[in-house]
Amino acid sequence: MYELIKTKPVFFPDAKKHGIAMSDDCKDFITKCLKKDSKDRIGTVNGVEEILSHKWFASIDRNALLNKTINPKFKPKLSKDALDITNFDKMFTSEEAIHSVLPQSAVKKINKQKDQFSGFDA
Repeated sequence: MYELIKTKPVFFPDAKKHGIAMSDDCKDFITKCLKKDSKDRIGTVNGVEEILSHKWFASIDRNALLNKTINPKFKPKLSKDALDITNFDKMFTSEEAIHSVLPQSAVKKINKQKDQFSGFDA
């Protein structure tokens, strides 16, 4: 997975097939946020001004956004129950949990490269 994150381009779901519509401006913004080289990511040069100047934010009141006075279109209801799954899609939560076992060859390969992940939990 680490290699995929480092090397593969960002994939966007097909709007018709997956029922997720994203504007070209939205896709462009996400792509710029996820540039592989951090020096190329949006906001690196001019910070939040560079980010808020992107076309995707054109229809948003910048002051209201920064002052956190915009009401979101969707606000999940949170509970104190750590096991509350009401905000997750029923299709996902109804699936049976499957315990998968990796072949020993895969475990060895993972263990050989585990140092690449040091610091990810910090």
